[in-house]
Parts: sequence; structure tokens; C-alpha cells
Amino acid sequence: MAGEIVYADLHLPSGFLGSGVPLSAQPLSPPSPRWHRTALWVGWIGNIVLVIAVIALGIWVSHLVSEKGPTPAAPGSDGVGSRDPSTAECSARLERFRSHLSQRLCHPAPSGPAGGSECKLCPTDWRLHGDKCYWVSRGGEMWSESRTDCSARGSQLLVIQDPKELEFLKDLTQGSHLFWIGLSVPSPEKAWTWLDGSRLDQSLFQAPGPAKGNSCGAVKGNQIHSDTCDSAFQWICQRDAIPL
Repeated sequence: MAGEIVYADLHLPSGFLGSGVPLSAQPLSPPSPRWHRTALWVGWIGNIVLVIAVIALGIWVSHLVSEKGPTPAAPGSDGVGSRDPSTAECSARLERFRSHLSQRLCHPAPSGPAGGSECKLCPTDWRLHGDKCYWVSRGGEMWSESRTDCSARGSQLLVIQDPKELEFLKDLTQGSHLFWIGLSVPSPEKAWTWLDGSRLDQSLFQAPGPAKGNSCGAVKGNQIHSDTCDSAFQWICQRDAIPL
């Protein structure tokens, strides 16, 4: 039997490879944890949301720029500046409000080149006459305090412009007392001077008295008088009427 070659059929299990190691014994890649897959999905969704947000932001900014319109031209660049739409709208609303008040409160102006309506308004407790509003105090103060009070009311002591206005004051004050007006003698000038800086026109009004220091003007009836500025009288303030 020595020297004979024996052949035999070997029936190996199908789980064996040429290496002789069973497949069940080979290391396999562990399956991905569930939280890991969830994190990947969340990351992808977050990227998509971010892209959508950036696109939406770009559209919104473009919309704002288109609503704002062109930037007004700098003064002097071409002589014509673009008006801000909001300013134009505000002006239109004010004009409509003014027109509404004019229709309710004003009378048509006499026929003339200007046309439209002739209407002016004064604050409460003020009296309208011509282009002025007049306010008459009830208490008495010195001339300087009277001037300060008129300033606090956004006005000034009365500056009389013509004899017709002086006649109106007779009706306004009932001609019973002295009322301070905006006339005095500033020390350096030694001349009767109105608060607006103009000199008393003696061709229109008679000088109330000698132009000496500490002298101030007051009206009684349709006459201008002089008294010491330290006297306590009522006073008359004036301001421009508001046209409609």
C-alpha cells in the first residue's frame, strides 16, 4: 500500500472560504445608529431652510429699495431734486385739510386776479383784524414784563402801522384805560422806536411826549400816550393771522 495516492472527496460547509475562516466569523461594518441618520436628515433640512431664508431676504430688500424710489438729487447737482414720496403725500394731505377748513370757515374772496378765498384764523381768545391777531391782557404789568409775556405767547407787543389800526384799537380796548404797546425810547437812540426797529413816523402819529429815557408808549382810545416804563398797565400783543 506504500506509495499509493489516495483521492478523497471533501465536503466543506458553504460558509467556509479559501482562507478557512467561516463567513460568520468575519468582521462586518456595524450598522449606523439611528440618531446619526436623524442628524444627517436634520442637517440637510437646515441647509435647505437657510437657502430659502437667504432668497426671501434678498427679495424683501429688493422690494424695500423699489418702494423707496430714487434717492433725491443733491442740491446743485442738476437743479432739480426728486421729492420723497412720503413728503409729497404729507403735503397733499395738508393741502386737502386746508381746503376743507377753507370751505367750512371762509367766505369766497371778492373777484380779482388772485381768486380763491380770503380767510385768516387766530388762536382762541385772540381778535382778528386785517392780517393781525390781537390779544388784550386782563391784569397790569410793567412795560418790560408785558413785552416778556407777549414773547412767551409767540407774539410781540403791538406795533401800530397806520391811523386806521389806531381807530380799531379804540373799539378793541373800549378806550377806558392805558394799554402798553411796543413803543419805547431806547437810551442810546433818544427817539421813539417801535419794537421792530422802525422809528415813530410823526407824519402818521403825534409824538406821545418828549423822547427821554425810561419812557414807553401806551394807547388810550385812539391816542398814543407816554408814561414811565415802570408803571403797571394792561397790554396788547400782536401776531400774524394764519391764512387759509
